[in-house]
Amino acid sequence: MKKSNSLKLAALALATFGALFAGNASLSVQANTFSSNHPNADMVDISAYQGAQTNLGLQNMKDSGVQAMTIKATEGTFYTNPLLGQQTATAQSSGLSINFYHYAQFATKSQAKKEAKYFVKKVKGVTSQRNVVMAVDFEAPKLAHLSIATNDRNIKAFNKVVKAAGFSKTDIYTNANWVDSYVSMNTANLGWLANYPNNPTGKKYVAANAWQWTSNFKFAGQAGKLDVSQLNNSYY
Repeated sequence: MKKSNSLKLAALALATFGALFAGNASLSVQANTFSSNHPNADMVDISAYQGAQTNLGLQNMKDSGVQAMTIKATEGTFYTNPLLGQQTATAQSSGLSINFYHYAQFATKSQAKKEAKYFVKKVKGVTSQRNVVMAVDFEAPKLAHLSIATNDRNIKAFNKVVKAAGFSKTDIYTNANWVDSYVSMNTANLGWLANYPNNPTGKKYVAANAWQWTSNFKFAGQAGKLDVSQLNNSYY
């Protein structure tokens, strides 16, 4: 998953692409590519950072085994991905399953509800689908200063608004190291967990919906490196 909007702009200015957030295992220096030893590249997640998508590029990903694309929609109540419509339409026309994520900034229950309403409004503006996963990207460093009880309460309030708007599928994206320290998983949010081993193999976090195992994956014909996840079920 990509950094928040403000951090992303700084990263672009420096022409660097760093780690997701503190606590992940170190990223591989060389790009990961398809290998029989690697986990599956079932899902790609993108934001404005990756730019406009093309049908040919996404078709190539699909032909390589990608099943789903999860798109950054919003952050806080102040940022909307300027390419949200284009990326959504292209993913849909390419036959990929689409999902969305919101980069959480909320520290209170009231803020969580406001951010959820903002998220829902922007997603409804680009698709009529409701059977999509609406994930909360829970990685902002300031959230680690709140108690796990507070974070769990706020996420519950966020998801309640999302579900009331007709979206029944929610989830939490976070660093695997944050689970049970800053945020809890439950039957409603099995988790989309990030952990980047130097030599990723097999399966991890099989009880979760998905494992994001690198942000350094290179598809043939693609200029940049992408976040990819292995799916453990059909939720996404």
